[in-house]
Amino acid sequence: MDWAGTEKCADGDMRWQRLMAETAPSAGRATDAPIFGPAALADLHAYWSTLPRSGGAPADAAFDPLEIAQWTPDMTIMCLLGPDDIRFRLAGTRVAERMAHDPTGTNILDLLADASRLQVCRDMHEIAFRPCGYHARYMNVYGSGRVSHVQSLYLPLQPPPGQPPRLIAVHAPEEALEYQQSAERSVCATSIDEIVWIDTGSGTP
Repeated sequence: MDWAGTEKCADGDMRWQRLMAETAPSAGRATDAPIFGPAALADLHAYWSTLPRSGGAPADAAFDPLEIAQWTPDMTIMCLLGPDDIRFRLAGTRVAERMAHDPTGTNILDLLADASRLQVCRDMHEIAFRPCGYHARYMNVYGSGRVSHVQSLYLPLQPPPGQPPRLIAVHAPEEALEYQQSAERSVCATSIDEIVWIDTGSGTP
């Protein structure tokens, strides 16, 4: 782990190091040749892999969403502003539709189930600071009452100088399992079924 990276991004805030030292990343399979079911995940990974990289991740400015325009409605970009603050910088239209609101500007940790919050937070930091890829299958309960599994792929992006780390992700919902009573907000990752860590050149946890 490149602890210097955490220090620079946190401007000396020891909470970053404490989070990563005290909570281990999720256990999961590791691969450098991922196999995806949903086409959205495969397409994002293929395009991301073509981008020039220095320091382990492509520059945010190199990513052109028009290259995978059919999936941008299902994509999100997040900024790691602090060890307990991971904000949606952008959210695609289909993401907002499923969530029943536009989560742009929202701390993703506020939308997570209590049991998953700390672990997901830790894993997001692993993606950014190692860096590496992360393919997860998990359950969401949407505000509409829809309950379904979702598969997501998260990949790191190098931010502009002086900016916080960024992650880009694409999300592929599966068929609804059931419909519950509608609620004021969606709850994400009520359970996590599988995690695959993807070696992008800096290893996996």
